[in-house]
Amino acid sequence: MNLEKYSERVRGFIQSAQTMALSRNHQQFTPEHMLKVLVDDDEGLAVSLIERAGGNARDVKLGVETALEAMPKVEGGNGQLYL
Repeated sequence: MNLEKYSERVRGFIQSAQTMALSRNHQQFTPEHMLKVLVDDDEGLAVSLIERAGGNARDVKLGVETALEAMPKVEGGNGQLYL
């Protein structure tokens, strides 16, 4: 993935999501990792969009956390993520 095509803010989100995936011992980098970073962002853009669309941001946060917890964990790897 060529990160140079994205804005600095988007690159920060991607890097944060990758770091989170590695810290949780996930072997695969998934959309759930990106969503978690977006809904936890201090500026709240994703939360605002969810709520404006009639959704419940708290439910989204709980759902994405549940999905992340259900992902298989890998021990002893070399810190490589697969897309």
